[in-house]
Amino acid sequence: MKIGLIDVDGHNFPNLALMKISAWHKSIGDDVEWWNGFCEYDKVYMSKVFDDTYSNNVPEPFNAKEIVKGGTGYCALDEVEEVK
Repeated sequence: MKIGLIDVDGHNFPNLALMKISAWHKSIGDDVEWWNGFCEYDKVYMSKVFDDTYSNNVPEPFNAKEIVKGGTGYCALDEVEEVK
């Protein structure tokens, strides 16, 4: 499988969730790399820690069969939208 990783926040500190996902996929023999808009992926993981007041979201990749979003930045946005 070809796996792409996107650190939505990308503020020069390591994203531990993406590092763990990368290690697990590599341990089962998958090809893991930072997402590139010119490559095709079986799965892309997007990790977001902060909400939109700190980090703008990035557009969803169009070159992936499956997209997995995770992190408190996404959960906080979902809760706010439900309250409105």
